[in-house]
Amino acid sequence: MSFTSTYRVLFNLNVYHHYFLDDGSVAFDSNLGLKDKQLTKYTFEDFLRITPSQETQEIFTGNRIVFKTVPTGFTIYAKAEETAPNSGTYKPYVNLSQTTVFTFLIYVKDSLFENYSTVNSKPEIPYFFSNKKPVSEGVSFNYIDLETTTLPISNFTINETSYTEISKALSEKEKIGLFGIISLEMSGDDTLPFDGNARNILNVSGTIPANPKTFKLQIKNRKTIWNYRNAANSNLLHSSDPTELPLAKNGIIGYSFGGQERPSATPSQLIFEKDGGGNIIKTISEIYINQ
Repeated sequence: MSFTSTYRVLFNLNVYHHYFLDDGSVAFDSNLGLKDKQLTKYTFEDFLRITPSQETQEIFTGNRIVFKTVPTGFTIYAKAEETAPNSGTYKPYVNLSQTTVFTFLIYVKDSLFENYSTVNSKPEIPYFFSNKKPVSEGVSFNYIDLETTTLPISNFTINETSYTEISKALSEKEKIGLFGIISLEMSGDDTLPFDGNARNILNVSGTIPANPKTFKLQIKNRKTIWNYRNAANSNLLHSSDPTELPLAKNGIIGYSFGGQERPSATPSQLIFEKDGGGNIIKTISEIYINQ
């Protein structure tokens, strides 16, 4: 009798951004057909870079684990072997304890990211996506999304105490410009009480689930007031104020005035109006047209 050895998927992670994926004002995930269509022309690496931390890369090298990016995110493979001949049940070839943690670091690549996104590219404390709650976090902590759940990215915040502890495992270079941290433990917390979904990577027995988890990060696109100006003299011709319209790379967002269909806004011309305290009260897209 022989045991089969192969590489098996431990888990997947997808990164979606509505700016790149929506069809105009129609959300890409409003139906499966549209989602599949929009994903054929999408790659998250147009705006983000995700890499294993130095510490995690060392774990991968020593445990025959492979990190592979795909257009929608990345997949982690582990060399695995059957627990018994022809059983179809696999476990990592090199044993991974239930407390083993993989950490991935997220950096923004696109200088216009903040213009079309609802979050900053360099937050004071990086966003934290995990299946394990830090000890210093309270009941408001949100666990990382699965493919079937969606929370705003802004909900994945942690306090300074948590970040100070987590960042001890990172080099100074890794912390520069850090947008977010993905931290996934093999067992993770029991998240069934959180939203009815489990987020473990390995089974309690140490085997790889027959249906590995797919985690997700989903970023909303920014909505702005659209100001139309005369390209010849910059005079304001029309404003959508107080209506805000979404920014989208693909598709058409219909808007008209003066009996004519007008061009959509792009992320390149944004103005932020602030109150006396420095708080943003209006975000405006400037659109120059020939009159």
